[in-house]
Amino acid sequence: MTIMANQNISGDKRIRVFLFIFLIFAAMNANAQKILGDWEGKINVGVDVKIVFHFTINPDSTLSGTMDSPDQNVIGIPLSKVIFVGDSIHTELQMLKAIFKGRTINDTTIDGTWYQSNSTFPLILYRQISKKEIVKLRPQTPKPPFDYHSEDVVYFNKDSSIQFGATLTFPKKGGPFPVALLITGSGQQDRDETIFNHKPFAVIADYLTKNGFATLRIDDRGKGQTTGVFAGSTSADFANDVLAGIQYLSQRNEIDKTKIGLIGHSEGGMIAPMVYSKWPHLAFIVSLAGTGIPGSEILLRQQTDPLKNLVSDSVFNAFYNLTQHTLDIIRKHPGSPDSFLLDSIKSNYINWKKNTPLYIQQELHANTATPDDYAKQVSQELSPWYKFFISTDPTQYWDQVKCPVLALNGEKDIQVYLDQNIPAIQHALQKAGNKNVTIKIFPDLNHLFQHCNQCTVEEYDVLTETFSVEVLETISNWLHQTIH
Repeated sequence: MTIMANQNISGDKRIRVFLFIFLIFAAMNANAQKILGDWEGKINVGVDVKIVFHFTINPDSTLSGTMDSPDQNVIGIPLSKVIFVGDSIHTELQMLKAIFKGRTINDTTIDGTWYQSNSTFPLILYRQISKKEIVKLRPQTPKPPFDYHSEDVVYFNKDSSIQFGATLTFPKKGGPFPVALLITGSGQQDRDETIFNHKPFAVIADYLTKNGFATLRIDDRGKGQTTGVFAGSTSADFANDVLAGIQYLSQRNEIDKTKIGLIGHSEGGMIAPMVYSKWPHLAFIVSLAGTGIPGSEILLRQQTDPLKNLVSDSVFNAFYNLTQHTLDIIRKHPGSPDSFLLDSIKSNYINWKKNTPLYIQQELHANTATPDDYAKQVSQELSPWYKFFISTDPTQYWDQVKCPVLALNGEKDIQVYLDQNIPAIQHALQKAGNKNVTIKIFPDLNHLFQHCNQCTVEEYDVLTETFSVEVLETISNWLHQTIH
Protein backbone atom coordinates (compact mmCIF):
# COMPACT_ATOMS: atom_id res chain seq x y z
CA MET A 1 0.00 0.00 0.00
CA THR A 2 2.83 2.43 0.75
CA ILE A 3 4.30 1.70 -2.66
CA MET A 4 1.09 2.67 -4.41
CA ALA A 5 0.88 5.87 -2.32
CA ASN A 6 4.35 7.04 -3.30
CA GLN A 7 3.69 9.61 -6.01
CA ASN A 8 7.41 9.89 -6.88
CA ILE A 9 7.46 6.37 -8.33
CA SER A 10 6.32 6.01 -11.93
CA GLY A 11 3.69 3.45 -12.86
CA ASP A 12 6.23 1.08 -14.43
CA LYS A 13 8.53 1.35 -11.42
CA ARG A 14 5.63 0.82 -9.03
CA ILE A 15 4.74 -2.38 -10.86
CA ARG A 16 8.36 -3.57 -10.85
CA VAL A 17 8.79 -2.80 -7.13
CA PHE A 18 5.48 -4.46 -6.33
CA LEU A 19 6.45 -7.54 -8.36
CA PHE A 20 9.85 -7.64 -6.63
CA ILE A 21 8.23 -7.59 -3.20
CA PHE A 22 5.63 -10.13 -4.38
CA LEU A 23 8.35 -12.46 -5.67
CA ILE A 24 10.22 -12.24 -2.36
CA PHE A 25 7.10 -13.28 -0.48
CA ALA A 26 6.29 -15.92 -3.10
CA ALA A 27 9.77 -17.39 -2.70
CA MET A 28 9.38 -17.33 1.09
CA ASN A 29 6.02 -19.09 0.81
CA ALA A 30 7.34 -21.63 -1.70
CA ASN A 31 10.24 -22.48 0.58
CA ALA A 32 7.93 -22.68 3.58
CA GLN A 33 5.73 -25.17 1.73
CA LYS A 34 8.59 -27.70 1.99
CA ILE A 35 8.29 -27.76 5.76
CA LEU A 36 4.57 -27.33 6.33
CA GLY A 37 2.61 -30.24 7.75
CA ASP A 38 3.29 -33.03 10.20
CA TRP A 39 6.70 -34.61 10.76
CA GLU A 40 7.46 -37.64 12.94
CA GLY A 41 10.61 -39.22 14.34
CA LYS A 42 12.09 -40.92 17.40
CA ILE A 43 14.85 -40.06 19.84
CA ASN A 44 16.46 -42.79 21.87
CA VAL A 45 16.97 -41.96 25.53
CA GLY A 46 17.36 -45.57 26.55
CA VAL A 47 13.95 -46.20 25.05
CA ASP A 48 12.51 -44.80 21.84
CA VAL A 49 10.40 -41.67 22.33
CA LYS A 50 8.23 -40.51 19.45
CA ILE A 51 8.35 -36.82 18.56
CA VAL A 52 5.82 -35.17 16.22
CA PHE A 53 6.15 -31.62 14.88
CA HIS A 54 3.26 -29.70 13.30
CA PHE A 55 4.51 -26.76 11.21
CA THR A 56 2.15 -24.02 9.98
CA ILE A 57 2.57 -20.69 8.19
CA ASN A 58 1.30 -17.36 9.50
CA PRO A 59 -0.31 -14.56 7.42
CA ASP A 60 3.00 -12.64 7.49
CA SER A 61 4.79 -15.71 6.02
CA THR A 62 6.58 -16.53 9.28
CA LEU A 63 6.44 -20.09 10.57
CA SER A 64 5.02 -21.45 13.79
CA GLY A 65 3.88 -24.78 15.14
CA THR A 66 3.51 -27.25 17.96
CA MET A 67 5.15 -30.47 19.12
CA ASP A 68 3.65 -33.69 20.49
CA SER A 69 5.26 -36.51 22.43
CA PRO A 70 2.59 -39.25 22.24
CA ASP A 71 4.65 -41.76 24.24
CA GLN A 72 4.64 -39.31 27.15
CA ASN A 73 1.00 -38.23 26.63
CA VAL A 74 2.15 -34.69 25.81
CA ILE A 75 0.22 -32.85 23.09
CA GLY A 76 0.45 -29.36 21.63
CA ILE A 77 3.64 -27.88 23.12
CA PRO A 78 4.02 -24.50 21.36
CA LEU A 79 7.17 -23.85 19.36
CA SER A 80 8.66 -20.55 20.53
CA LYS A 81 10.73 -20.15 17.35
CA VAL A 82 10.71 -21.73 13.89
CA ILE A 83 13.22 -20.56 11.30
CA PHE A 84 13.54 -22.26 7.93
CA VAL A 85 16.16 -20.92 5.51
CA GLY A 86 17.34 -22.79 2.43
CA ASP A 87 17.31 -26.40 3.57
CA SER A 88 17.99 -25.72 7.26
CA ILE A 89 15.48 -25.56 10.10
CA HIS A 90 15.96 -24.22 13.61
CA THR A 91 13.19 -24.82 16.15
CA GLU A 92 13.09 -23.83 19.80
CA LEU A 93 10.80 -25.06 22.58
CA GLN A 94 11.18 -22.62 25.44
CA MET A 95 8.84 -24.62 27.68
CA LEU A 96 11.15 -27.66 27.48
CA LYS A 97 14.39 -25.69 27.14
CA ALA A 98 15.02 -27.74 24.02
CA ILE A 99 16.17 -27.04 20.47
CA PHE A 100 15.84 -29.02 17.27
CA LYS A 101 18.13 -28.29 14.33
CA GLY A 102 17.96 -30.11 11.05
CA ARG A 103 18.39 -30.13 7.30
CA THR A 104 15.90 -31.30 4.68
CA ILE A 105 17.31 -34.26 2.75
CA ASN A 106 14.33 -34.34 0.41
CA ASP A 107 10.62 -33.51 0.53
CA THR A 108 9.93 -36.23 3.06
CA THR A 109 13.01 -36.38 5.32
CA ILE A 110 14.71 -34.01 7.77
CA ASP A 111 18.04 -35.14 9.23
CA GLY A 112 18.63 -33.37 12.54
CA THR A 113 19.61 -33.26 16.19
CA TRP A 114 17.63 -32.72 19.39
CA TYR A 115 19.39 -30.63 22.08
CA GLN A 116 18.20 -30.71 25.70
CA SER A 117 19.81 -30.62 29.16
CA ASN A 118 23.35 -30.51 27.75
CA SER A 119 22.66 -33.69 25.79
CA THR A 120 22.25 -34.29 22.07
CA PHE A 121 20.22 -36.98 20.34
CA PRO A 122 20.01 -37.82 16.62
CA LEU A 123 16.48 -37.17 15.36
CA ILE A 124 15.40 -37.97 11.81
CA LEU A 125 11.94 -36.67 10.94
CA TYR A 126 9.73 -38.16 8.25
CA ARG A 127 6.76 -36.37 6.77
CA GLN A 128 3.46 -37.89 7.85
CA ILE A 129 1.31 -38.65 4.85
CA SER A 130 -2.41 -39.42 4.99
CA LYS A 131 -3.59 -42.78 3.67
CA LYS A 132 -5.33 -40.95 0.82
CA GLU A 133 -2.10 -39.17 -0.10
CA ILE A 134 -0.09 -42.40 0.19
CA VAL A 135 -2.29 -44.17 -2.35
CA LYS A 136 -1.79 -41.26 -4.73
CA LEU A 137 1.98 -41.45 -4.24
CA ARG A 138 2.33 -45.02 -5.53
CA PRO A 139 2.60 -44.27 -9.27
CA GLN A 140 3.92 -47.73 -10.20
CA THR A 141 0.86 -49.61 -8.92
CA PRO A 142 -0.80 -51.14 -12.03
CA LYS A 143 -4.34 -50.00 -12.74
CA PRO A 144 -6.90 -51.68 -15.00
CA PRO A 145 -7.73 -52.04 -17.78
CA PHE A 146 -4.69 -54.23 -18.41
CA ASP A 147 -3.35 -55.07 -21.87
CA TYR A 148 -2.94 -58.68 -20.79
CA HIS A 149 -5.09 -61.37 -19.17
CA SER A 150 -5.44 -61.06 -15.39
CA GLU A 151 -7.50 -63.73 -13.65
CA ASP A 152 -8.31 -64.07 -9.97
CA VAL A 153 -8.20 -67.82 -9.41
CA VAL A 154 -8.81 -70.32 -6.63
CA TYR A 155 -7.20 -73.75 -6.24
CA PHE A 156 -6.48 -76.28 -3.47
CA ASN A 157 -3.53 -78.16 -2.10
CA LYS A 158 -3.17 -81.93 -2.54
CA ASP A 159 -5.43 -82.98 0.33
CA SER A 160 -7.85 -80.04 -0.20
CA SER A 161 -7.19 -78.79 3.34
CA ILE A 162 -6.25 -75.30 2.13
CA GLN A 163 -7.85 -73.11 -0.52
CA PHE A 164 -5.49 -70.65 -2.22
CA GLY A 165 -6.55 -67.32 -3.69
CA ALA A 166 -4.24 -65.97 -6.36
CA THR A 167 -3.91 -63.84 -9.49
CA LEU A 168 -2.69 -65.39 -12.72
CA THR A 169 -1.49 -63.07 -15.49
CA PHE A 170 -0.38 -63.94 -19.03
CA PRO A 171 -0.08 -62.12 -22.38
CA LYS A 172 -3.06 -61.92 -24.74
CA LYS A 173 -1.18 -63.35 -27.68
CA GLY A 174 1.02 -66.42 -28.00
CA GLY A 175 1.65 -69.15 -25.50
CA PRO A 176 2.13 -71.42 -23.80
CA PHE A 177 4.18 -69.05 -21.65
CA PRO A 178 7.06 -69.46 -19.19
CA VAL A 179 5.77 -68.56 -15.74
CA ALA A 180 7.17 -67.09 -12.54
CA LEU A 181 5.46 -67.98 -9.25
CA LEU A 182 6.12 -65.18 -6.74
CA ILE A 183 6.90 -66.07 -3.10
CA THR A 184 6.37 -63.43 -0.41
CA GLY A 185 8.72 -62.47 2.40
CA SER A 186 8.26 -62.97 6.13
CA GLY A 187 5.02 -62.10 7.86
CA GLN A 188 1.48 -62.68 6.64
CA GLN A 189 1.30 -61.09 3.19
CA ASP A 190 -1.35 -60.66 0.54
CA ARG A 191 -0.72 -61.68 -3.07
CA ASP A 192 0.71 -58.23 -3.91
CA GLU A 193 3.09 -58.36 -0.92
CA THR A 194 1.52 -55.06 0.13
CA ILE A 195 3.60 -53.00 2.54
CA PHE A 196 2.87 -49.33 3.35
CA ASN A 197 0.43 -49.38 0.40
CA HIS A 198 3.28 -50.37 -1.92
CA LYS A 199 2.40 -53.44 -4.02
CA PRO A 200 5.75 -54.76 -5.28
CA PHE A 201 4.46 -58.11 -6.52
CA ALA A 202 1.74 -56.40 -8.57
CA VAL A 203 4.44 -54.19 -10.10
CA ILE A 204 6.69 -57.17 -10.88
CA ALA A 205 3.82 -59.20 -12.35
CA ASP A 206 2.70 -56.28 -14.51
CA TYR A 207 6.20 -55.70 -15.91
CA LEU A 208 6.96 -59.35 -16.62
CA THR A 209 3.59 -60.02 -18.23
CA LYS A 210 4.04 -57.04 -20.54
CA ASN A 211 7.37 -58.63 -21.52
CA GLY A 212 6.01 -62.04 -22.44
CA PHE A 213 5.86 -64.02 -19.20
CA ALA A 214 3.03 -65.41 -17.10
CA THR A 215 2.99 -64.86 -13.34
CA LEU A 216 1.17 -66.28 -10.34
CA ARG A 217 1.02 -64.32 -7.09
CA ILE A 218 -0.73 -65.83 -4.09
CA ASP A 219 -2.29 -64.76 -0.77
CA ASP A 220 -0.49 -66.25 2.25
CA ARG A 221 -2.31 -68.61 4.60
CA GLY A 222 -5.23 -66.91 6.35
CA LYS A 223 -4.98 -63.84 4.11
CA GLY A 224 -7.40 -62.70 1.42
CA GLN A 225 -8.95 -65.71 -0.33
CA THR A 226 -6.48 -68.21 1.10
CA THR A 227 -7.62 -70.32 4.03
CA GLY A 228 -5.46 -72.19 6.53
CA VAL A 229 -3.80 -71.01 9.71
CA PHE A 230 -0.76 -68.74 9.45
CA ALA A 231 0.16 -68.80 13.14
CA GLY A 232 2.20 -71.88 13.90
CA SER A 233 3.28 -72.35 10.26
CA THR A 234 6.93 -72.37 9.21
CA SER A 235 8.90 -71.81 6.01
CA ALA A 236 8.65 -75.58 5.41
CA ASP A 237 4.86 -75.29 5.36
CA PHE A 238 5.06 -72.34 2.97
CA ALA A 239 7.29 -74.40 0.67
CA ASN A 240 4.47 -76.96 0.47
CA ASP A 241 2.07 -74.13 -0.39
CA VAL A 242 4.35 -73.18 -3.30
CA LEU A 243 4.25 -76.79 -4.51
CA ALA A 244 0.44 -76.54 -4.59
CA GLY A 245 0.82 -73.46 -6.83
CA ILE A 246 3.18 -75.34 -9.15
CA GLN A 247 0.67 -78.18 -9.39
CA TYR A 248 -2.05 -75.67 -10.33
CA LEU A 249 0.13 -74.05 -13.01
CA SER A 250 0.86 -77.48 -14.48
CA GLN A 251 -2.85 -77.84 -15.21
CA ARG A 252 -3.20 -74.56 -17.12
CA ASN A 253 -3.00 -74.76 -20.92
CA GLU A 254 -1.53 -71.26 -21.09
CA ILE A 255 1.55 -72.36 -19.17
CA ASP A 256 4.67 -74.04 -20.55
CA LYS A 257 5.09 -76.88 -18.03
CA THR A 258 8.83 -77.08 -18.74
CA LYS A 259 9.39 -73.42 -17.85
CA ILE A 260 7.96 -73.00 -14.35
CA GLY A 261 10.21 -70.98 -12.05
CA LEU A 262 10.17 -69.03 -8.81
CA ILE A 263 10.82 -65.44 -7.77
CA GLY A 264 11.21 -65.22 -4.00
CA HIS A 265 11.67 -62.09 -1.90
CA SER A 266 13.51 -62.22 1.44
CA GLU A 267 12.16 -65.33 3.23
CA GLY A 268 10.70 -66.25 -0.16
CA GLY A 269 14.26 -66.35 -1.46
CA MET A 270 15.02 -69.01 1.14
CA ILE A 271 11.82 -70.95 0.40
CA ALA A 272 12.67 -71.18 -3.32
CA PRO A 273 15.61 -73.63 -2.90
CA MET A 274 13.55 -75.56 -0.34
CA VAL A 275 10.95 -76.06 -3.07
CA TYR A 276 13.68 -77.15 -5.49
CA SER A 277 14.78 -79.85 -3.03
CA LYS A 278 11.24 -81.27 -3.30
CA TRP A 279 10.61 -80.53 -6.99
CA PRO A 280 13.92 -80.32 -8.93
CA HIS A 281 12.19 -79.54 -12.24
CA LEU A 282 12.23 -75.79 -11.70
CA ALA A 283 13.33 -73.84 -14.78
CA PHE A 284 14.85 -70.98 -12.75
CA ILE A 285 15.06 -69.24 -9.39
CA VAL A 286 15.25 -65.47 -8.90
CA SER A 287 16.28 -64.56 -5.35
CA LEU A 288 15.37 -61.00 -4.32
CA ALA A 289 17.34 -60.35 -1.12
CA GLY A 290 17.04 -64.03 -0.26
CA THR A 291 18.81 -65.47 2.76
CA GLY A 292 21.90 -67.66 2.66
CA ILE A 293 22.80 -67.90 6.36
CA PRO A 294 20.93 -69.18 9.44
CA GLY A 295 18.27 -66.87 10.83
CA SER A 296 20.19 -66.64 14.11
CA GLU A 297 22.94 -64.73 12.31
CA ILE A 298 20.48 -62.47 10.49
CA LEU A 299 18.57 -61.61 13.66
CA LEU A 300 21.80 -61.04 15.59
CA ARG A 301 22.82 -58.31 13.18
CA GLN A 302 19.33 -56.84 12.85
CA GLN A 303 19.01 -56.58 16.62
CA THR A 304 22.48 -55.22 17.39
CA ASP A 305 23.50 -53.03 14.45
CA PRO A 306 21.15 -50.15 15.38
CA LEU A 307 23.01 -49.78 18.70
CA LYS A 308 26.50 -49.79 17.19
CA ASN A 309 26.97 -46.03 16.76
CA LEU A 310 24.99 -44.97 19.81
CA VAL A 311 27.06 -46.51 22.61
CA SER A 312 30.68 -47.26 23.49
CA ASP A 313 32.39 -50.40 22.21
CA SER A 314 32.27 -52.02 25.64
CA VAL A 315 28.52 -51.50 25.95
CA PHE A 316 27.90 -52.68 22.39
CA ASN A 317 30.03 -55.80 22.86
CA ALA A 318 28.19 -56.70 26.06
CA PHE A 319 24.81 -56.35 24.36
CA TYR A 320 26.06 -58.28 21.32
CA ASN A 321 27.28 -61.19 23.45
CA LEU A 322 24.01 -61.40 25.37
CA THR A 323 21.97 -61.38 22.16
CA GLN A 324 24.23 -63.92 20.47
CA HIS A 325 24.08 -66.38 23.37
CA THR A 326 20.31 -66.01 23.59
CA LEU A 327 19.84 -66.80 19.89
CA ASP A 328 22.31 -69.70 20.17
CA ILE A 329 20.17 -71.32 22.86
CA ILE A 330 17.18 -71.30 20.48
CA ARG A 331 19.29 -72.34 17.47
CA LYS A 332 20.78 -75.37 19.21
CA HIS A 333 17.49 -76.59 20.79
CA PRO A 334 14.65 -75.77 18.34
CA GLY A 335 12.72 -78.89 19.27
CA SER A 336 12.91 -78.35 23.03
CA PRO A 337 9.88 -77.23 25.10
CA ASP A 338 9.49 -73.50 25.60
CA SER A 339 9.86 -73.96 29.36
CA PHE A 340 13.35 -75.43 28.86
CA LEU A 341 14.36 -72.63 26.48
CA LEU A 342 13.07 -69.89 28.78
CA ASP A 343 14.86 -71.39 31.80
CA SER A 344 18.08 -71.57 29.77
CA ILE A 345 17.65 -67.99 28.58
CA LYS A 346 17.07 -66.75 32.13
CA SER A 347 20.07 -68.66 33.42
CA ASN A 348 22.25 -67.18 30.69
CA TYR A 349 20.96 -63.69 31.52
CA ILE A 350 21.82 -64.15 35.21
CA ASN A 351 25.36 -65.23 34.35
CA TRP A 352 25.70 -62.33 31.93
CA LYS A 353 24.72 -59.84 34.62
CA LYS A 354 27.22 -61.37 37.07
CA ASN A 355 30.03 -60.82 34.57
CA THR A 356 28.92 -57.41 33.26
CA PRO A 357 30.00 -54.17 35.00
CA LEU A 358 27.19 -52.19 36.58
CA TYR A 359 27.77 -49.10 34.42
CA ILE A 360 27.17 -51.21 31.29
CA GLN A 361 24.02 -52.72 32.78
CA GLN A 362 22.78 -49.23 33.63
CA GLU A 363 23.40 -47.92 30.12
CA LEU A 364 21.46 -50.88 28.71
CA HIS A 365 18.78 -50.53 31.43
CA ALA A 366 19.56 -54.12 32.43
CA ASN A 367 20.32 -53.23 36.05
CA THR A 368 16.59 -53.13 36.86
CA ALA A 369 15.45 -55.79 34.36
CA THR A 370 14.88 -59.17 36.00
CA PRO A 371 15.51 -62.54 34.32
CA ASP A 372 11.72 -62.88 33.95
CA ASP A 373 11.59 -59.45 32.24
CA TYR A 374 14.27 -60.49 29.78
CA ALA A 375 12.70 -63.90 29.11
CA LYS A 376 9.35 -62.23 28.44
CA GLN A 377 11.01 -59.94 25.92
CA VAL A 378 12.60 -62.91 24.12
CA SER A 379 9.53 -65.18 24.27
CA GLN A 380 8.17 -63.94 20.92
CA GLU A 381 11.12 -65.68 19.28
CA LEU A 382 9.87 -69.06 20.47
CA SER A 383 7.06 -69.32 17.92
CA PRO A 384 7.36 -72.24 15.47
CA TRP A 385 8.25 -69.85 12.64
CA TYR A 386 11.04 -68.17 14.61
CA LYS A 387 12.46 -71.47 15.84
CA PHE A 388 12.62 -72.80 12.30
CA PHE A 389 14.08 -69.58 10.93
CA ILE A 390 16.69 -69.25 13.67
CA SER A 391 17.87 -72.86 13.44
CA THR A 392 17.75 -73.46 9.67
CA ASP A 393 20.79 -73.02 7.45
CA PRO A 394 19.56 -72.26 3.90
CA THR A 395 22.79 -73.53 2.34
CA GLN A 396 21.60 -77.09 2.89
CA TYR A 397 19.01 -76.33 0.20
CA TRP A 398 21.02 -73.96 -2.00
CA ASP A 399 23.76 -76.57 -2.43
CA GLN A 400 21.26 -78.85 -4.18
CA VAL A 401 20.10 -76.29 -6.77
CA LYS A 402 21.12 -77.07 -10.37
CA CYS A 403 18.73 -74.78 -12.27
CA PRO A 404 19.70 -71.23 -13.38
CA VAL A 405 19.80 -68.75 -10.49
CA LEU A 406 19.65 -64.94 -10.49
CA ALA A 407 20.52 -63.55 -7.04
CA LEU A 408 19.92 -59.82 -6.50
CA ASN A 409 20.47 -57.56 -3.50
CA GLY A 410 20.29 -53.88 -2.69
CA GLU A 411 23.54 -52.46 -1.35
CA LYS A 412 21.64 -50.53 1.34
CA ASP A 413 19.60 -53.52 2.57
CA ILE A 414 19.61 -53.54 6.40
CA GLN A 415 17.37 -56.57 6.78
CA VAL A 416 19.18 -59.16 4.67
CA TYR A 417 22.77 -57.92 4.53
CA LEU A 418 24.37 -58.70 1.19
CA ASP A 419 27.88 -59.13 2.63
CA GLN A 420 26.64 -62.07 4.72
CA ASN A 421 24.08 -63.69 2.45
CA ILE A 422 25.30 -63.35 -1.13
CA PRO A 423 28.68 -65.05 -0.50
CA ALA A 424 26.91 -67.90 1.34
CA ILE A 425 24.47 -68.44 -1.55
CA GLN A 426 27.28 -68.19 -4.10
CA HIS A 427 29.45 -70.73 -2.24
CA ALA A 428 26.56 -73.18 -1.86
CA LEU A 429 25.72 -72.98 -5.57
CA GLN A 430 29.38 -73.59 -6.42
CA LYS A 431 29.26 -76.65 -4.17
CA ALA A 432 26.22 -77.81 -6.15
CA GLY A 433 28.25 -77.50 -9.35
CA ASN A 434 25.79 -74.91 -10.70
CA LYS A 435 27.40 -73.09 -13.64
CA ASN A 436 24.42 -70.86 -14.47
CA VAL A 437 24.51 -68.32 -11.64
CA THR A 438 24.20 -64.56 -12.01
CA ILE A 439 24.67 -62.22 -9.06
CA LYS A 440 24.07 -58.49 -9.16
CA ILE A 441 24.24 -55.84 -6.45
CA PHE A 442 22.36 -52.56 -6.86
CA PRO A 443 23.78 -49.44 -5.18
CA ASP A 444 21.39 -47.14 -3.26
CA LEU A 445 18.62 -49.77 -3.10
CA ASN A 446 17.05 -51.00 0.14
CA HIS A 447 15.46 -54.33 1.07
CA LEU A 448 12.37 -53.56 -1.02
CA PHE A 449 14.57 -52.56 -4.00
CA GLN A 450 13.63 -48.90 -3.69
CA HIS A 451 16.12 -46.08 -4.21
CA CYS A 452 16.55 -44.83 -0.66
CA ASN A 453 17.97 -41.82 1.15
CA GLN A 454 18.20 -42.73 4.84
CA CYS A 455 17.73 -46.40 3.90
CA THR A 456 15.88 -47.25 7.11
CA VAL A 457 12.83 -49.48 7.47
CA GLU A 458 10.75 -46.43 8.41
CA GLU A 459 11.61 -44.80 5.09
CA TYR A 460 9.80 -47.52 3.09
CA ASP A 461 6.60 -45.64 3.84
CA VAL A 462 7.65 -42.23 2.57
CA LEU A 463 9.32 -43.30 -0.68
CA THR A 464 7.05 -43.06 -3.71
CA GLU A 465 8.98 -45.66 -5.72
CA THR A 466 7.68 -49.18 -5.18
CA PHE A 467 10.29 -51.21 -7.08
CA SER A 468 13.32 -50.15 -9.09
CA VAL A 469 12.79 -50.22 -12.86
CA GLU A 470 16.45 -51.19 -13.24
CA VAL A 471 15.82 -54.37 -11.24
CA LEU A 472 12.68 -55.12 -13.25
CA GLU A 473 14.69 -54.81 -16.47
CA THR A 474 17.43 -57.04 -15.06
CA ILE A 475 14.96 -59.80 -14.17
CA SER A 476 13.17 -59.62 -17.52
CA ASN A 477 16.37 -59.55 -19.59
CA TRP A 478 17.86 -62.44 -17.61
CA LEU A 479 14.71 -64.52 -18.06
CA HIS A 480 14.71 -63.88 -21.83
CA GLN A 481 18.35 -64.91 -22.07
CA THR A 482 17.97 -67.92 -19.79
CA ILE A 483 14.71 -69.65 -20.64
CA HIS A 484 13.50 -68.24 -23.97
